[in-house]
Amino acid sequence: MAAIRFQSTEATKAATTTEEYDVVIVGGGIAGSALACALASAKASGTLKVALIEAFDLSNHINFSPRPDQYSNRVSSLTPKSVAFLKKIGVWSELDLSRVAACEGMQVWDGVSGARITFDAANVDGVQSSFLHQVFSGNVPTPPGVNNNTNQETLDSSNKEASPLAWMTENLHVQYGLQKQIVGHQARGIKLDVFEKTKVQGITTGQGESAQLPKGDWPAVQLDNGKTLVTRLLVGADGVNSPVRSFAKIESLGWDYSQFGLVATLQIDPSTSTAPGQGRGIAWQRFLPTGPIAMLPLNNGYASLVWSTTPKIAQDLKKLPARDFCALVNAAFSASPAELEYLYKNIGPDGQPLVDFQKEIEWRTGVRDAEMSQTMVRGSSSSQGDDKPPRVVDVQENTRAPFPLRMRNSSSYVEDRVVLVGDAAHTVHPLAGQGLNQGLADVECLTRVIETSLLSGSDIGNIHSLTPYSSERFLPNLAMLGTVDKLSKLYNTDFGPVVWARSLGLTAVDKMGPIKNEIMRFAMGLEEPSNRT
Repeated sequence: MAAIRFQSTEATKAATTTEEYDVVIVGGGIAGSALACALASAKASGTLKVALIEAFDLSNHINFSPRPDQYSNRVSSLTPKSVAFLKKIGVWSELDLSRVAACEGMQVWDGVSGARITFDAANVDGVQSSFLHQVFSGNVPTPPGVNNNTNQETLDSSNKEASPLAWMTENLHVQYGLQKQIVGHQARGIKLDVFEKTKVQGITTGQGESAQLPKGDWPAVQLDNGKTLVTRLLVGADGVNSPVRSFAKIESLGWDYSQFGLVATLQIDPSTSTAPGQGRGIAWQRFLPTGPIAMLPLNNGYASLVWSTTPKIAQDLKKLPARDFCALVNAAFSASPAELEYLYKNIGPDGQPLVDFQKEIEWRTGVRDAEMSQTMVRGSSSSQGDDKPPRVVDVQENTRAPFPLRMRNSSSYVEDRVVLVGDAAHTVHPLAGQGLNQGLADVECLTRVIETSLLSGSDIGNIHSLTPYSSERFLPNLAMLGTVDKLSKLYNTDFGPVVWARSLGLTAVDKMGPIKNEIMRFAMGLEEPSNRT
């Protein structure tokens, strides 16, 4: 394998030097690395000189080779549209598809009323459309020199009967594929420089000079290795606290939720994951008054947990012994909010349970099952539904991690010679699992906009050239953020009239095929934006 052309602070401490680039991307996460790959693979932009700056060690992603029974705790749901884009830029073929799980359905229900909605990819009108056929048959256009056939037989064989709602895989796995592509582009002579383990010390203007542009027009990025990168276009892919956004004086609007998210990697009981409608391939989400809990399918008998709750409960969950934590996760998908509140209050300051969680949960489950049996004998159906998520038997060591939840949207995505993508532009509550997909959609759109500017002979950094990107991405992102925020607030209460109204709506939507179909198509990225450039 060709050596990646990484430059780091340790290797380049020297006299201050200035280098000129067409595009400088600050932030080597998934959005930033995907943009670097997309620009390198596109015919029109492949001749651009691009720099990617990342404070952490990107070269470690090349060595990503965990055991089949080990999963990192940050897992993302990739829509078919995101998969199509990753295929187009050659990244999908770099992934180990044994670490990619198909999500063929989703069960979502109200933790207070039991009202439920079921999503099944096989029932989505247009799933076998030409768009998805291209995605899963490997016919998405690919750049010269990129082989998209690697592991394709595995991918095709898993999708002959029904295309999934989404694909689940680790963020580190996607980063691995991106860095592999960067290696390949550099080996082919693409002008793509990666500055890893390198921090941005400042961003100014006034140091750029070009035959076509007046001095002082281009941003100048000062690095802690002594280099200054002067660029025609500066891209902020540097996260929620974006220095690039601050440099451009773009305001970030939004708020922090009074919630934390807790992620973990779970091992599930195989005997509870083989019944119809259960186990691998199904995502489960229950809305509780303290926040939603979701279990996402992984391969090899594992699942990924995303539990949104109060900051205190999140910290207590992190400290609980593994046995009690698993018992509480199982209870969170079936017990009443009052029962869960009792268990939360019986977690000591040191994280040790003050009661026997196993016995408490078994007793309460027995009482609940008996009541349900009596209800069924009287001829009534249970509002909880028959489907239950697989039982959790263990949690992978050191995978429990809490993080604060917030919503942000920048007042603008572009300024002259500056553009924002991913979390630097917007941050969404994780309950819909759309954050990464939004970032990849940003990158796909920006790549198209840059290509259009190049083909027309326009300056790629001019705000007039960048405006189509903002026009296409701002409103869809804002709509997603607003919808998810309203859902979060709607379900963050057990007030009777609100519970009745939302349950009535959820049950009604579940019975309205066309409306539910549109929701699924939107979530899968099948609905094309109407304001394409």
